[in-house]
Amino acid sequence: AVNHPYARLKAQPVIDHAPDVWLLGSSDYSGALAAHLGLRFAFAQFISAQGGDAVMRTYRKDYRPSKREPLPYAILCSFVVCAETSDEAERLMKSVDLRRIHMAKGIEAPVPTVEQSEAYPWTEPERAYAKQQRARTVCGDPQTVKAKLLEMAQRYQSDEVMILCITGDYASRRKSYELVARAFDLAPAAPEIGRAHV
Repeated sequence: AVNHPYARLKAQPVIDHAPDVWLLGSSDYSGALAAHLGLRFAFAQFISAQGGDAVMRTYRKDYRPSKREPLPYAILCSFVVCAETSDEAERLMKSVDLRRIHMAKGIEAPVPTVEQSEAYPWTEPERAYAKQQRARTVCGDPQTVKAKLLEMAQRYQSDEVMILCITGDYASRRKSYELVARAFDLAPAAPEIGRAHV
């Protein structure tokens, strides 16, 4: 209606079809729900590193075609920390490790820097917890990260891979994305973010 308070708002970008509907989940229940409803499914490996490949296979096996999505379509979502060398990637992971400790303790704070992590008085149980949580992250130099992502994409039977990099500073995040893009021979996507099919 013309008099509605939001009448002048315009959705961006303008598309000629309804947006894709995805169900993001990290459990067998979310995969089963996506299959039952005939939706695209995004498995959050960055939340749950165990059993996602079985969830994705079951999603495909039990998929019920819908009018909107006649075929199953799945994306694997993973944390990635990529640097020029594996040693540098390991150094950057220190901020992720401390962030996960903060989250486990309910500490709401910005993502720590590497320097803050190096100065933190780590306990042995915290180190063990952080090490266990690393299964949720693909970490290494560009070729290591590429090989691991391709292996995971095949094991998870995913149509796409989505990566998320959260380190303690913007420059290392950006560099991580650039290195992964270069490893996959992806051209820069501007102004929209591109998707790489695997």
